[in-house]
Parts: sequence; structure tokens; C-alpha cells
Amino acid sequence: MFLTGEELKDYVDGIIHEETQLSETGIDLTVDNIMKPTSPTELDFGGSEEKLGDLEIVKPEKRSPEDDYGWWNLEGGIYIIDFNEEINVSEGLGIVVPLDRMTSGGSFHHPLVFTGRMEGRPVLYVCESGLNLKENARVSRLISRR
Repeated sequence: MFLTGEELKDYVDGIIHEETQLSETGIDLTVDNIMKPTSPTELDFGGSEEKLGDLEIVKPEKRSPEDDYGWWNLEGGIYIIDFNEEINVSEGLGIVVPLDRMTSGGSFHHPLVFTGRMEGRPVLYVCESGLNLKENARVSRLISRR
């Protein structure tokens, strides 16, 4: 049985707006930062020569000076996203999946599966036509089972 958003909210810090983010099937997660890989990552068998690639922060742009929030106007490609929310499912299994509102436009991220604290960041695949995201947009959902 999946937990409802109400049951999951004790495992999530940084929820922006409970009324909007909590659902019967989980909690919607919002975008805090977007980064673009700018250099290769190097991986070897043992890890002694491992070197993570550089990430460049993509800055959101306001459409007009009086706007409170800006937009990320992403071209097709690969990005890394950070969420506003911090997640620690101390009991059970956490799964983060993209919302239909993003995938229906052709962009998506891989599911993240974890126990305890979510450490990974989703890799966002943006379709060739691009993706425009407003700051704090809901893009993913945390679901969990007992």
C-alpha cells in the first residue's frame, strides 16, 4: 500500500505549499536548481582515478522586472536538478518519479529509488523542442510504501 501525501509529509522538509503538493499518492516535489554538465566524468574500476565532471548552474530569467519568479528556458539536452524538498524515508522505500505534466511534453527524468535519505539527483532529459520551467515548478512525485 502506498502512503498518502499526508502520511509522507513527516519525512519531507521544505514543502512549499502543502495544499498543492500533497496528494492521495504522494508528495509533489519542486525544482530549486538546475545544472548542466560541462565536462566529462571519469570513472575507473577501483575508484582511485574517479573524477566527477563539472556542473554549471543554469540561472532562471524573469520575463518581466516585476515578476517574483523566473523561468529556466532549457534547450534539448541533459541537466541535473535539485529539489527544494529534503527527503528522508527512515522507514520503507522511497521512489521519485516524473509527473505526467512534464512527461506529456516529451521531457522526463529517471526514477530514483532509495531507502533513508535521498542523496541522488535526477538527471533531466529535455526533448529537442525544449522545456520551460518556472522556479519552484512541480516536476516529480515522491511515493513510498510501508
